[in-house]
Amino acid sequence: MLCTEGEGMTKFGASDWMKKKGTVVIAYTRISDNQQSKDDKKTSDAKKKPALREQRKLIDDALKAGGLPAVKDSNWFSEVQSGTNRDRAEWGNVMARARELTHQGKRVFIAVKDPSRWARNTRHSMVAIDRLHEMGIPVYAVREGIQTGSVGDLHPTEELLFVQLQGGASFVSQEQKKKADASVSQSKEAGVMASKGQSLFPFARIDPLEAYIQQLPLLTLKAKEGGGKTAFKETVAAMSQPNGITASGVTRMMEREERLLKVLSRAEYEEWRRYRTMVRDMLIEFGHDPFANNTDAGKIDFRAVALMRMVGRYLQEPDKYIQRTDDEIQDIVKNFKQFLGTKALKRYAAIVGKR
Repeated sequence: MLCTEGEGMTKFGASDWMKKKGTVVIAYTRISDNQQSKDDKKTSDAKKKPALREQRKLIDDALKAGGLPAVKDSNWFSEVQSGTNRDRAEWGNVMARARELTHQGKRVFIAVKDPSRWARNTRHSMVAIDRLHEMGIPVYAVREGIQTGSVGDLHPTEELLFVQLQGGASFVSQEQKKKADASVSQSKEAGVMASKGQSLFPFARIDPLEAYIQQLPLLTLKAKEGGGKTAFKETVAAMSQPNGITASGVTRMMEREERLLKVLSRAEYEEWRRYRTMVRDMLIEFGHDPFANNTDAGKIDFRAVALMRMVGRYLQEPDKYIQRTDDEIQDIVKNFKQFLGTKALKRYAAIVGKR
């Protein structure tokens, strides 16, 4: 990408001198406390937190791809602090280390994942950048490929873009959250179950629906021939045990199947059946059936609870609701707390609080 700088033309990205042997790179990684995942909170050592290790890897990979020097572990500074705090200890240590290396005659630049990792307060950021600028030390955002420049190597357009991006990061985050919340709201309106829906019997010996389909020929036989509705229901129930459907449950299944075959085309029915199997396989993987009234906290997987709550309407009435897409399913499983009902959220909080 090219950009006009005064009367000449300059290329965005790392300067040639940054690629020279002997140049020292200082890496700075940061997350706010509220950005920490459950795994991040397991350790107090910032450099062992998964989110910060991911930032370091992104920096390392980008530097390598751009032909830039690698970061030594001694020049990696990492912390859990709000980007609006100008008294961040490691942020200050980054600038102190950069100044120290410059006094030793080294060529230095600072690498961050993106401008928002550097700071979220424009004024604080500009003061720090100005100090580094005078020492000939640019800050390089590897994801965007832009730098703040330095004395003798001006990059005014990039520097302006860098500051605009980090200054607007907080606003963008807020807007993204609003959009995410709106998306969740729309998803709920588009077919969320008030409860956990209908069991798919993930721990039955055989899927009751598969047993149902296999035994349909029994309905064509008379009772004296070992067929009929009673024999059919009892056979399907017995095939699915243990942890399967009851004979009365098979009656309800028969009513549902008859309705679906009336309102769906054969192709639509087969697609519904495929989707149902996919969801059931996920419940098996999670090791939890939300329909069962589990009381042992160790057996509850709230991903399964959220999943069934969000796909239940389609599974019950595929003629009225649409499937969740693969991306939506992944979002539900990853951010399951957003998709839990009030009771499930309270239960989740109670269980997590005991651990």
